[in-house]
Amino acid sequence: MLRTNGLTSVAVRQIRTRPSRLLLTGCTLLVTAFFFAGSAVFTATLKRQVADELSAVAAGTDVVVAANGAGGGADSDAGRLLDDARLRRLRALDGVSEVQPVATGSVLVKGAGRSPYPLLGTALSGPQSVVRVLRGTLPDGPGEVAVTSALGDRPGLDVGSRITVAAGTRAAPRPRTVTVSAVVRAPAALGGALLTTPADARSWLHATGWQQALVRGDGRPATQVLSEVRAALGSHVTAHTGAELRADGGGNSWTGTLSTLLTAFVVVALLAGTVIVSTTYRVLLVRDQRRLALLRCVGARPGQVLRSVLAQAALSGLAAGVLGALAAVGCAAAVTAVAGLGSPVVPVQPLLGGVLVSVLTSVAAAAPAAWAAARTPPVAALSDAAVRDVPDRIGRTRAVTGWLCLTCALLCAAAAAEGGAVAVAGVMASGSTAFGSLLALGPALLRRTATAGRRPVRAAAGLAGTLALSNLSRAARRTAACAVVLTLGVTMVSTVLVALASVQQGMDRKLAHRDPVDAIVAVLPTGRSALTPAVVDAVRDLPETAAVVPVTRADVEASGARGRHQEGDIHGIDPSAVPALLGPDGGRLRPGQVALSTTMAAALGTRTGQRISLRSPAGSLTVRVSMIHPDTSEALGDIALLPQDFARLAPNAPVRALYITAADRSDPASLRAPLDTALPLDTSLHLSYPGEDRSSAQQSIDRLRLIALGLVSLTVLVALVGVAVTLTLSVTERARENGILRAIGMTGSGLRSVLAWEAGLLGLYAAVPGLVLGTAYGVLVFGALPDLGSATVPYGQLTLALLAAPALALAASVLPASRTASASPMLALRAD
Repeated sequence: MLRTNGLTSVAVRQIRTRPSRLLLTGCTLLVTAFFFAGSAVFTATLKRQVADELSAVAAGTDVVVAANGAGGGADSDAGRLLDDARLRRLRALDGVSEVQPVATGSVLVKGAGRSPYPLLGTALSGPQSVVRVLRGTLPDGPGEVAVTSALGDRPGLDVGSRITVAAGTRAAPRPRTVTVSAVVRAPAALGGALLTTPADARSWLHATGWQQALVRGDGRPATQVLSEVRAALGSHVTAHTGAELRADGGGNSWTGTLSTLLTAFVVVALLAGTVIVSTTYRVLLVRDQRRLALLRCVGARPGQVLRSVLAQAALSGLAAGVLGALAAVGCAAAVTAVAGLGSPVVPVQPLLGGVLVSVLTSVAAAAPAAWAAARTPPVAALSDAAVRDVPDRIGRTRAVTGWLCLTCALLCAAAAAEGGAVAVAGVMASGSTAFGSLLALGPALLRRTATAGRRPVRAAAGLAGTLALSNLSRAARRTAACAVVLTLGVTMVSTVLVALASVQQGMDRKLAHRDPVDAIVAVLPTGRSALTPAVVDAVRDLPETAAVVPVTRADVEASGARGRHQEGDIHGIDPSAVPALLGPDGGRLRPGQVALSTTMAAALGTRTGQRISLRSPAGSLTVRVSMIHPDTSEALGDIALLPQDFARLAPNAPVRALYITAADRSDPASLRAPLDTALPLDTSLHLSYPGEDRSSAQQSIDRLRLIALGLVSLTVLVALVGVAVTLTLSVTERARENGILRAIGMTGSGLRSVLAWEAGLLGLYAAVPGLVLGTAYGVLVFGALPDLGSATVPYGQLTLALLAAPALALAASVLPASRTASASPMLALRAD
């Protein structure tokens, strides 16, 4: 009777004798273990980097004291600011060695557009500073500022430049000329900001106090200093430790979300790898049937055989997990070194957990095959007959399971088609059950597909294609399992392509309908307007502007045909230069006609073609409704009239907005510098750039597409490894058959051609259903997003995906193909 430790030694000796078996079973696990460990190292390193680079609180700050509800200008409530008396009380506390006041607000910068930039008066040197000088010297005198690198790279904002800034109040801007003394590197939370001394910032902002105070202790715990600060200042302030703010501002929420997303895709890849590994073990153990039967002949019990096989699986998983973790750490070290991010963070516990997951996955994948191996009868050692890999039929239980999964997939897809909050969950449930259905019914589907495709393949590929198709259908269960994993990858890729293409088209339509121009200049709806006729003419005369549509505004009372009344705002606009302002369907606006918003039309009970009356202090007017537009059209407002009709109701109304298109529509950013020159430095002006928003949305979707495809490529890569393993097993099993083919005259290139066709047909068989399922699921996922219109199918991208699957499968067959053609006919005819 063999002992358990003896069988364990046999298992280890078997791996040492045939290391290729360890490679076949561990290669897929190695890939998944690499990505599992890589996601853990990447997340840990990213969290550290985010905490170092994004937080606006220095590591040397123990406590941050903030005024409750403090503003940044002269209109702030002085009682809510930190006054000098409170700062003196902070400096007098035991355990406090330094208190730095902080004044914050926003300013306009001449030559840098009309977006307000943060102005920060804070500690620029010492342990509480968060900046590092790149060029120049830090501000140390009146009228000096430092700019962050986001601003310092712009023309006219480098060291030594004299710039005009306007710290706005509600009354009027107060411009002053200052000197740029330094360009600094600052945390990303500050963005494009100007930094100066606290005293200068407070003076420029006309503030009566400080928004924050940075407190550094004398070595005591930060929590103890925090308690003393709260006791001294009471409930009028908010105080937190610097460590808390660094953690809150360090992006832990989105890094956690990213970690969860990475883990989800790794788990999918791990499940796909489990299918490949399970199939591989089944094939290897069938080929080892005589050896297992001999073990039974010499006294090994079924439980011992089971444990021996599982021990081999555990060793394979352990080797794959360790190598994957080491490879991930090495790649992380190389990437961080190239990027200049220091050494990577190596989380030991997650890495050990990844190794354990690899071992458990390998054991779980080998368990069904090990259970079948344990039931090998001793008499099987007396037979020389070849043993088939799998039975021809899938069995009644498997068939019932497959059809039930298919029914569930269809029902979940129907539920997802209804849209709403359950759509994404329905798609995930449908995809999971469809994957289960393909696993169960795959062998039968593969054989029927091979039968149907025999004639086309023979016509296209001749003898090589016919042999390849026969080889695929002969080991139907193994081939189907590999194809299902590749189908899963193609499905995920197609879903991403369809969903993101639909989102891109929907957002383009929505943004173009809402703001079909490239730039908008607007002022407050009441009070004085900085858009004087001279300013409008200056903007219109710019060579970079193709069309400028002024919009005037006034308040009126509208009366419908049924006596309904509603107050609203009227816009005087001539959309002839930009017809898209009336909507994508090309509405028309003529003298004596108005365009109503949906809300205004409903309030008046008015439809297109009916007449309404408009009344203002300057006069009245009866007009006909020519169109009803969505409420999102800000250019048209509640009621839109042509300028000549508007003048009868509000003859002296100022221009409140300019809608501008660029001469070069492909470069909407070309308007920024000219508009900055033509427009006055007035804080009441608000500039927005819808054209850049559209370009930014496109870039964001492109980046999202790359990230999503990168994540789903994990499953595709695992599937391709499975293709290589499957073809390698096929070559090994057909060694005698290939030898006969070589002996009767087939060349090595002919055998390579057979295997190439086998890989290409396998990729095509997996890609077609994957493309169909992915397109359907992409449409369903897009249907869950509101107000983006109808789905868009990117036929070009899907065609590339359809062609890429067989091409990648061909690439995966290179090594097996070289092996099948390398042996001589005499060597190939030898028994295993």
